[in-house]
Amino acid sequence: MYAAVQLLDRLAAADEAKFVVTWTEQFLNRRTRLDPALAVRLVRAYRETGHVNKARELAASLPSSPSSWNPLDIARLAVERATLCTMDGLTDHAESELRQASRALAAAARGTGLREQLDMHLTSAQLGLRRHRMAHAHAALRLAEHVAERLEDGAWRVAVSMNFGHLAMRLADPRTAAKHYGVALNRSPTGSVAAMRAHGNLAIALGSIGEFDAARASAERACHIAGEMAAGWRHADAYDVLGIVEITADRPSAALLALDLAHATLGDLEQATLRYQLAGHRTLALAMLGRAEEATQWLAKTEVLCDEIAPIDTLDDQDLVAMRARTLEACGSLREALAVAAVHAERLPDAFITGTLNLIIARCASALGDAQTSRAATERAALSGDKHGWVFPDREASTELWYNAQKSGDSRVVRYAEKMIAVLTTGAAPPNVAVSHPASVPLERSSFPPPPSRPSRTPSRPSGWSVTDLANADDLSEFDVRADRDALIYVTTPQGVCRVRATEVTGATAGANVIVDTIAHQLRVGGREVSLQRRRAIEPLVVQMLRRARDGLSAEEILRAAGGPGPESADAEHRVRVLISRVRDLLGDPLAIERVRDAGEHGRTRYRLSSAVRFALIEPLCPS
Repeated sequence: MYAAVQLLDRLAAADEAKFVVTWTEQFLNRRTRLDPALAVRLVRAYRETGHVNKARELAASLPSSPSSWNPLDIARLAVERATLCTMDGLTDHAESELRQASRALAAAARGTGLREQLDMHLTSAQLGLRRHRMAHAHAALRLAEHVAERLEDGAWRVAVSMNFGHLAMRLADPRTAAKHYGVALNRSPTGSVAAMRAHGNLAIALGSIGEFDAARASAERACHIAGEMAAGWRHADAYDVLGIVEITADRPSAALLALDLAHATLGDLEQATLRYQLAGHRTLALAMLGRAEEATQWLAKTEVLCDEIAPIDTLDDQDLVAMRARTLEACGSLREALAVAAVHAERLPDAFITGTLNLIIARCASALGDAQTSRAATERAALSGDKHGWVFPDREASTELWYNAQKSGDSRVVRYAEKMIAVLTTGAAPPNVAVSHPASVPLERSSFPPPPSRPSRTPSRPSGWSVTDLANADDLSEFDVRADRDALIYVTTPQGVCRVRATEVTGATAGANVIVDTIAHQLRVGGREVSLQRRRAIEPLVVQMLRRARDGLSAEEILRAAGGPGPESADAEHRVRVLISRVRDLLGDPLAIERVRDAGEHGRTRYRLSSAVRFALIEPLCPS
């Protein structure tokens, strides 16, 4: 039995779950007793082959607390039950099963159970995502990566790297996802189904961060492999990936050609989920081209197909909202588009689709003359893009938004706006997070010309990235990352954000009575220097107060900025008062922070910097 389960594990790692199901069922037909080691592997094989109901039935028929079992089999069963509970939305039960898996692994022999630990951490990450506990999910993914490094090499690493990539994408970390997909691709046999999947997922990750040429090359390679080895729905899915890449590259006409090939390849095959995705992407491409009537028709088809595959998860629902809003915008129904999108503007704030949704809001609000709503939505999209590296589509339609965003008081928004203008100019995202500027450029508040009446577009440049570069992205030296930091830095004052040379900081901060230097971690108040090294918890809060001097911070934003327990903690209100009191003490003036209330019956209380405070915030050009 030990040899048999070892072989089954190797087959499962090689994506042969279907064979595992067939062999195990045939073997069990000749036996009167279901061996625990085979039972837990059959549950997993059922789940991986899509027979979820069989997996549920078998898992439910097994003992709830099988004390006589091997600890590793107990852990495997608990992990599988946790996975099924997570899929069904039974998060409390899933958490209980993961605790049981942890206890079982603690009782296992030392040095064993690494594969079970890996599965437990991956399931914990999925559960964290389901419960919107992003910090927990990030931590679980890091633990899973650490365990994977201790396992022996083998074909199983392809599937694990793909799982890591999927989780990283859902955690809004596309660069890490691309790195994992690159590892999976390098380990996959050339021209195999595994290589096709890796190419497709790598294309989506690269496209979302503006590496359009590399993304297109991977998507086309996936289409070629699918045509050679997996014709049918997989081939159609590969063309759908190419359509997604062309949408992110702002080439909706090319996206429609790819989607036409996908529909032709799919034919009459029953693939409801893929048909829904194809219809949605066609709707978006048509809306981007301004073909409002056709976009409306395809939106109706998308909604019908959505009802057929219901229920959909929160991310898919957000995607559908964005399609509706973009179609209404293309039809000229700006108020309706704004009403549809505004309700979802702050839901899933880190997701790629939410940034796209906020830009729809910003464009509609700007066209309606609502500058404040437009500015707030643009800043939400910019902050998400700057934090995660997203490059959102419809850039030409959003040109005016990005030029206006350069006037923001938040250097992160300014940095992302400059990046988007560079993408509009070159057709590809800059290689670094921030836009690099040669020392000869003028040092005015904006080094870019005013927006042209019709934005120009030059052919995109090859990015020069390879899968190997992605896999070794962490090998960059600190010197490479910091190469431009000594040349130009950001200085934020009440008048806005400007870029100056490091040698000209004194002139840029002249007249400021509060200066925060995030590079040296120093605070200067009225000429008195205060080190922030021992107040590192307060430093990010002070920085956020200066960035948001115009609007202020809500209680929730204050807690998020300071770290530690969030707004759901029992002493949240007390912590907010303590934090604001500490900032006031740090600034040496009890009137430096004022308390205001948003308009309306349910307006939130905000804390903002007094207009009497003349401040300057010094930050590096590239984020640390």
